[in-house]
This record gives sequence, structure tokens and C-alpha cells, in this order.
Amino acid sequence: MDASAADESRMRTLVRSDDLDETRELISTAYSPYELRALSRPQDFSAWYAEGGFPGVTLSALSYGTETLVAPQPLTTYLLVCQVHRGRVRVESPGREEQFVDTGDTYVLDPHRRFKVFWGAGARMTTLRLSREVVDRAAGEALGREEPVRARFALGGAVSAAAAESWSGISAAIHREVMAGGVAHTSPLVAAQLTQTAAAALMATHRLLPDSEPVRRIGGVAHPAVRRAIQLMEERSDQPLTLSDLAAAARLSPRALQEAFKRYCGRTPLVYLREVRLERAHHDLVAADADGPVTVAEIAFRWGFSNLGRFASWYRRRYGHAPSLTLRM
Repeated sequence: MDASAADESRMRTLVRSDDLDETRELISTAYSPYELRALSRPQDFSAWYAEGGFPGVTLSALSYGTETLVAPQPLTTYLLVCQVHRGRVRVESPGREEQFVDTGDTYVLDPHRRFKVFWGAGARMTTLRLSREVVDRAAGEALGREEPVRARFALGGAVSAAAAESWSGISAAIHREVMAGGVAHTSPLVAAQLTQTAAAALMATHRLLPDSEPVRRIGGVAHPAVRRAIQLMEERSDQPLTLSDLAAAARLSPRALQEAFKRYCGRTPLVYLREVRLERAHHDLVAADADGPVTVAEIAFRWGFSNLGRFASWYRRRYGHAPSLTLRM
């Protein structure tokens, strides 16, 4: 659903201002204290923020009129599932991840680390706010655990096109409930069910970071087999690994492992391994001294990328710019 004039008329507008300090104060009250800075043409700064919701869910809409940096303090008690409806933003977890998010795509800000969000001029987005307790409980249930599990999300959005479509359906249903003033506003049972459904859908559609336990997907065989293969990737991503190596660790045939991975996370085992290695290379590039002796080629070779042209292409597709630019940041 577009964060459009329709949203503006049906949600409670809390901020409509061209004063940066006033905007910072008001939105800090709604979320958490945060840095707000106009990156270009501060004379064109403007902001609009509106919200609605029902018990367990807060739906917000937000836009800025010029290029803007938003850097909130750690969210601590809740997380945000953000969807860009117009324009483009760049999201960073300093020293860890960076992601460009285009119109129609989502990303998750969890409460376990800091983030910076660079808004393009005129960008608009909606955010779905869920409590950390609800999401961690959903993570534990997805893993078959009795206790909650800390869920830390990668910035890359949904794990596949099918997952993105599933999340879009859940998100649209919540949007409609908020906008129409549905029964979730007056029925605690319906509100709780919708909130829990959203948390469970988030687990099933968005990827966790490697230091969060993998979430079980459909199929009893896929779950332990894929986890074993991923563990080998995480432990030995700097060493030569073949599909046969991964299949042996998973205790499946190569073909069965291929099918399990497609079912589990919408990609092949070797593509997943490549993404792990890209994350490790990105981390090393961020940590490297631009004036030091380390080069892009050395970091690429360290993580198994022998073809620098392909490495640069995959890296640009993942992070939105060339690896050499990361090294110079």
C-alpha cells in the first residue's frame, strides 16, 4: 500500500514541519532519540510523520523533502519492518552491513545494533513496529525451542520473491485493518492473533544474521540438513568447499541438498556460500585502512573469489557500489 495522501487522511498526523529541530524532538518522542541531519539543501527540509495501529502493532508513515540522515539510538524494546513506497534509501549497520533499498522493498531494523538510514530526496516509507518480546518468542517457536530466541535480521529484505509476496500480503492485511478501523482495535484476541501472525511471517520471510540460529522452514528433513551445511559454510568459508563437501556435512545427496536449500531459503547452497563470503569480504573492506597495504584483490582472494570481475559485479549488486569504494570509506 502506498504511503500516499490516502494514508495521510486516515492516520493521525503527528509531524508536518520544515523545522529540523522540531522534527527531531517530535519523532524522537514517537520512536527513540535519534540524529537527524539534512545532507543537502537544508533550506528544502520538510518532514511528515503519521501513525495508527491497534494493540501490538503500530503502523507509521514518514517522508522527508530533501536528502536526510536518520541515525536512531538502539531501539531496545521493539523492531521496525520498513517498506519504501517512493524513492530510495541506503541503510547501514556501521562496520557490518550496507544495503540500498528501492521502491517496494523492505528491510528490518532490529533492537540489537545501531543503524544509519540515508534518505533520498522525497522518499517515503511505512514502518510496522512489533515488540522485541513478540518477535523473539516467534523465533523460539520457529526453532522448536521453549524459550525465546534473540532474532537479529540481515538488511537484505525478503529471502526470495515468493517470501516477499507472502510478507506483502500480511503487511497489506495489517494496513487495511489500521486504515479501516477494523475489529482489531476493539478485540484483544484479534489484535493478538494479527500481531503473532506478523511476527511468525517475519521469521518465515526475512533472513537472520549468521549469529542468530537459522529458522526452521517447511519440512522436517530440510531443517537439520540445511543447518549442518550452513554451519560448515560459516566455519570454513575461507576454505575451498564444493557441493559434495556441503552435502556430506548435511548428510544428504547433492541433489537432495539442492532441493532442501531451495525450499529453506530460496537459493542454491553455492549461492548461499557466495553470499556468506561476500559478507566476510565486505566486513574486511570496511575494517581495512584505506591507506594501508591491503587491496581489494587480496581480500577477494582471501574469501575464495579468484575472478575479480565477477567479485566486483556480485559485490556491486549486493551493496550498491564497487568494493574499492567501501575500502576508501
